[in-house]
Amino acid sequence: MPHLYELARDKVELERLMEYGDLDPQTIIDTLEGVEGALEEKAINVAKVTRNLDAVAVAVRDAGKAMLDRAARLEKRAESIRQYLLMNMEFAGITKIECPQFVIAVKRNPPAVVIDDEKFIPAEYMTQPDPPAPRPDKAKIRDALKAGEDVPGCRLVASDRVEIRE
Repeated sequence: MPHLYELARDKVELERLMEYGDLDPQTIIDTLEGVEGALEEKAINVAKVTRNLDAVAVAVRDAGKAMLDRAARLEKRAESIRQYLLMNMEFAGITKIECPQFVIAVKRNPPAVVIDDEKFIPAEYMTQPDPPAPRPDKAKIRDALKAGEDVPGCRLVASDRVEIRE
């Protein structure tokens, strides 16, 4: 079966021949009907492929989220077991265990800051986050352009899309 773009090109060519050509109109009409039928069938098949790809994308996104959730649970479990190991090594007074695969050692962490109440911290110890950079308000620009206002550097563009719905 020909490609969709070939069928579309053939349809346009047949319509041009019908308008400007000197072929038998009935022959052109019959051929055009055949091309239109094939074009519709091909378009339907292409639409089915896009719907399938959309469904696969959703499934992949969901699987990715599930895998990230599982990874977080595994990391939490590993940290819990590490704490269990630390607690028992400290209780037993053991600071180092060696085996052929790795070395287990109890190490002192660098001091960590614990904030008991943020409202008592002096201003010089507070950071001020950078404000977000200005960005165009597309809704406001669209409304202004629709109202006939001139917005330098902006224009409205209408485009087409393919909608596949049930």
